[in-house]
Amino acid sequence: MEKEINYPFLRFLKDISIFVRPYQKKFWLGFILRFSSDIAHLYPPFAISQLVLVLSKNLPPEQALPQIITILTIWGIASVYVGIGQDGGKYFGFQVAEQAGLDIYKKTLKHILRLDLAWQEIENSGNKMKRIERGRDGVNEIIRRVFEVLISVLVNTVGVLFIFFTLEKALGLAIVFFIISYFTIGTILLKRAVKQEQIVNERFEDLGGITFESLNNIQTIKSLSISNKINKTVSDKSNILIEEIKKRIFLFRRQGGFLESYFHFFEFLMASLIVWGVFQGRYEISFLILFLGLFNRVGESTDELISVGQQIVIAKIWVSRAMQILQIKPVIENEEKQTSQILYPKNWKTLKIKNLSFNYKKKKVLDNISLNIKRGESIGIVGLSGAGKSTLFKLLLDLYEDYLGEILLDDKVLKNIKRESYIQNISVVLQDTELFNMSLRENITIAQATSDAAGVEEKPQDKLTEVIRMSHLTDVVADLPEGIETLVGEKGIKLSGGQRQRLGIARALFREPDILFLDEATSHLDAYSEKQIQIAIHENIHKFTTIVIAHRLSTIKEMDKIVVLEGGKVKELGTFDELLKKNGSFARMWHEQKL
Repeated sequence: MEKEINYPFLRFLKDISIFVRPYQKKFWLGFILRFSSDIAHLYPPFAISQLVLVLSKNLPPEQALPQIITILTIWGIASVYVGIGQDGGKYFGFQVAEQAGLDIYKKTLKHILRLDLAWQEIENSGNKMKRIERGRDGVNEIIRRVFEVLISVLVNTVGVLFIFFTLEKALGLAIVFFIISYFTIGTILLKRAVKQEQIVNERFEDLGGITFESLNNIQTIKSLSISNKINKTVSDKSNILIEEIKKRIFLFRRQGGFLESYFHFFEFLMASLIVWGVFQGRYEISFLILFLGLFNRVGESTDELISVGQQIVIAKIWVSRAMQILQIKPVIENEEKQTSQILYPKNWKTLKIKNLSFNYKKKKVLDNISLNIKRGESIGIVGLSGAGKSTLFKLLLDLYEDYLGEILLDDKVLKNIKRESYIQNISVVLQDTELFNMSLRENITIAQATSDAAGVEEKPQDKLTEVIRMSHLTDVVADLPEGIETLVGEKGIKLSGGQRQRLGIARALFREPDILFLDEATSHLDAYSEKQIQIAIHENIHKFTTIVIAHRLSTIKEMDKIVVLEGGKVKELGTFDELLKKNGSFARMWHEQKL
């Protein structure tokens, strides 16, 4: 996992404001409603103290009654508006929270999909998912807290200070001292708790990662009956998590208990001084009532602020985990680099591999490979396990760029071609076709090369029917309950392995690529289906350049060239018949498979 970034609080607020900006009208409307309603909420304690004051003066009814009616009328209006303003403010504010949360969710996912394969390999899918979700929850939580707590705290604190400074400056200063000391103590105690929260958050990500992978690989777990081992792993991680949670609870409760005791002691001290002042004639009893009512608001506000402070700290950690991902710059799909890159040269004549070398985790996988592939040629790549076939395949798919040597289309270096433009003109069938829980139709058309949303609709229906026929899926579609509109299930679980692979081939052909890559594409098919697909590919061979990795050598028997890799180098090169006549590595592999 990459190194933790420094994420100052001001940067956190700036990031939140970026996600709020598209909805700022709603935000400020909600803010004004909540702010004004909280000001109205300050009136009742003041009204009670004024009623006590008026009644304690024993004024004649004709003098007291108008004052009492005025106080009660304002109180009634304020009470009605409090409910309207608070809920109205939350109505708009919570919408902003949900929208902004979904925005960081989408932005983080979009960025992850652009990041290089090298990064993807060091971060498991469960952790990625957890960080995306936590980023959304963090933004949502902090904006909600603004409308649920922070505005109220701001109004109560400033309002109470204003009232007390107006009535008694010394008392106002005492409350300022209380607030400053309260938060100073709280901040000091919070530091350890924050560090522990970070540890707990990372442990949750670990647990979420193994959970996600278990659910994603349920077929393997059930087939191998390894659920007990998975459960033990989850249990071990849970036990570690529980111990860290206990420490977190202790640190936060220690802070909360100390601060609550400090508040009640300060309230007792100030109330005692005011009572002494009443005996001395310096204050009216109404002033004691006003202090207890308003200082209770200060107490509620400080208590809520400490609580929301903890939530803000947690939200900040969550958001930082998502922002950490957003700060990682992709190397291959780097937007700054793309400004100087060129589009895919559609009329290229030769795909050139020149002195290509590649190390994976300090181990040399490809060693100075050179190869020319003419436009329209079909090329088979074979070799024993570890020979470098899949690595060469990945480099040709532009999944890695930290290699030595060059891959060129004529004189155009692949690294200088925009990857999106390159990928739009190629198609690939991997050894294990990955499907989505969509209809069979959508799983085929999802890879449509055009970025125009209408592109798929403009595609003739007979083309879809044709690729289904070419990939030997016609009978499969006919047997499905809803035909081509049948949902295939998560990871295509409703289809067999061979059916999933044929669907992958249909997807690749539907794209009408300039270059078609196949990685053991027929390995899951029976002999009849394999033969049918090879015939279909051969019939359309003039439409695209074909590069095939094959373990089953019969798959590449009719290729124009066959490349034999051994130890990361090109060991042999030629047609099927030429390589058999050489009686070398390829001939040996062929005879072993025939046996």
